[in-house]
Formats: sequence, C-alpha cells, structure tokens
Amino acid sequence: MLTVEIADTSVWAHQRELPEFGLRFIAGLVGVTDMIVMELLYSARDAADYAQIEADLGGCSLYRVEPQDWDEGKRVWRELLRRGGGPLHRQVGHQDLLTAAVAARHGLTVVHYNADFNLIASVTGQAVRWAAPQGSLG
Repeated sequence: MLTVEIADTSVWAHQRELPEFGLRFIAGLVGVTDMIVMELLYSARDAADYAQIEADLGGCSLYRVEPQDWDEGKRVWRELLRRGGGPLHRQVGHQDLLTAAVAARHGLTVVHYNADFNLIASVTGQAVRWAAPQGSLG
C-alpha cells in the first residue's frame, strides 16, 4: 500500500528528473510541512510563479510544525554536536530538522535528495529515503 511521504524541497527542485514524484503527486501521496511551503514560495521568480507554486501545493497534504518539533530539532543538534566533537550540527539546517521532526511525529517517511536527512536519521532512527541515488541528479 502506498502512503503519503513528506517531499523535501530538494525533491521539488528535481521534480522534472523524478517521474515517480509526478505520479505520487497526482495520486495525492505527497506531503509537505509549512516550512517546506515557505521555502518553495521563497523560490518564486515572480507573482505568476508564486501563484503556480501555491496552486501546486494545494494538492499536497500539509503537516504543521508544532512547538515539540522545535524541541526535537534542538535535541538532534545537541546529539550531533556530542557525536561530532565539533560543529557537526551546523551541517544540518533548522528547516531540515523541522521537516524531519514533523515527519517523525506523524510516522511518515521523508523523501529527499539531501544527505542532511540521513544524518538526522542517524540520530532519530526515522524513515528517510533518497528520491534518486546520491549524486545522480544534475
């Protein structure tokens, strides 16, 4: 059975190279967090592009960032810092931490093209998967 997966902005950026993304989108199996929505809208080139992105996002399940997701993000950063013996936590942005925390809270997989999610999952143990093999997309 296919289930909704959270599609990180790295997947949206490569959507034309990922036929599976289009099929999952059409089937209503793409989820986003409000953090992803903000990142995608920020990337709009003009008002028409903004409207198109907003319309596309209307076809996705939206999962909201909650206060506990910020706490989980800080916990993951703390653990990465402890493990790395240096600023390993700076490799992972707060946007990715929040996306991962929201997905974990809902029991959803994060589909991505961004190694940060594997680093996060090394701490959380949550489900993540590459949209395509690392290094294979332009």
